[in-house]
Formats: sequence, structure tokens, C-alpha cells
Amino acid sequence: MRYCKTCGIHYRTPINNCLFCNNRLEGKNLSDEDMEFFYPLMKRQHKPGKTVQKILYFILLVSSLCCLCINFIYMNASGKGFGLWSIYVVFSCILGAIFVHTFTTPSKFFHKVYQIGLCTLMFLIAIALLGNNYHWALDYVLPFGLLALNILSTCCIFGNKERLFEYSMYVFGTSILAFIPLLLYFLSIVLVGWPALSCCLYGLLTLFGLFFFSTKEAKEELKRRLHW
Repeated sequence: MRYCKTCGIHYRTPINNCLFCNNRLEGKNLSDEDMEFFYPLMKRQHKPGKTVQKILYFILLVSSLCCLCINFIYMNASGKGFGLWSIYVVFSCILGAIFVHTFTTPSKFFHKVYQIGLCTLMFLIAIALLGNNYHWALDYVLPFGLLALNILSTCCIFGNKERLFEYSMYVFGTSILAFIPLLLYFLSIVLVGWPALSCCLYGLLTLFGLFFFSTKEAKEELKRRLHW
């Protein structure tokens, strides 16, 4: 083993000069066998799942680009302007990529279900806003989707203090989002009021229950994450 007289540092590497003072090291270099003992060879593990994931991403990307090109070429040739049918395909491919990423990411089952549910809800609303008739999404899909996510979150933490501490941010965030349908109803964007009111009332009850039944640790963690 080589060492530096000035710094008093021992080196288990085959270098000749000290990394700090650049003086010549004393002693002998380690043999190849000793180097293998201190530095085992790194073996790269091949994961087939990563390859499949990249292939799926590539297929989704190529599909989106092909549809955009076909849409652009056809609409320019016909002289009718640029249509929006390719945007539906692009949004669908984005949702598919989110699904692939969610299922391949190592996380708990609740996190995956919640993320997929929220992304699906946003996808349906985006698809509806691209068309002429979007009231079916804002009047029914948005409030009932948020209501379902809120019920899912409260069911997961019901009767379990550890889950309450872990999933409190999900419950709080979904409960706040539950006020959006009612706000859209007051702005006359949503035409049907009872789904928005039901979603808002359940979110309000969930907020009261969260602060009333949660432990002190869960409240402090929630305040810390919200920077209160």
C-alpha cells in the first residue's frame, strides 16, 4: 500500500502522486489480485423491462409524429386548414406514455391508481375541450372523477393512522380540487349544478374530517409541506 509522507494518507490505488500535495508516494503499488479485492469488477445488469419500456415510448412517439404529418399534409392539400384530429392521437399517446411510466415505476399501488385516475380525468377533459360539446366532461366527468378520487383517498386512510400520515397530502389536494366544479358553476361554465355541489360538499367534509381526526404529527407534516 502506498502512502504520502507529507499528508499521512494511505492509498489503495495504483496512483504515483498524492491527490492533495502532489508529492511522490512511498511504498509499492498493489498487485492485480489486491486491486480486485478492493475494487470488485462491476457487472452491468441487463433489465429487459427497460428495453420494452423504451420500445413502447418509441412507438408512441412515432405514432404521434406520423399522425401529425399526415394531418398536416392532407389538410394543406385539401385547402381546408389544419384539422385537430391528430391532436386526439397525440393526447392518447401522452396518456399511454404516462401509463407505461406509472406501471414501470416502483411505487405503492395506491400511488399508481391515484396517478392513473387523475391523468385519465385530465385526458377526458382535454379531449372534451378540443371538441364543440364539452359540457359532458365539465358537468359530469370532472365532479364525479374528483369525487371518486376523494373517496378512494379517504377509504385508504380510514382507520389507519400510518396511512393518514402518509396519504394526508393526497386527501388534502383532492379536497381542494373538489371546489373547482362549483367555481365553474358560479362562472356559468358548468350548466348542471348538483354534481358540482355534491363534489364540493364531500371535499369540504373530508377537509373537516382530515383536521379533526388526524394526529398531531400528520398536521405538522401537512403544514410543513404547505410551508405554513
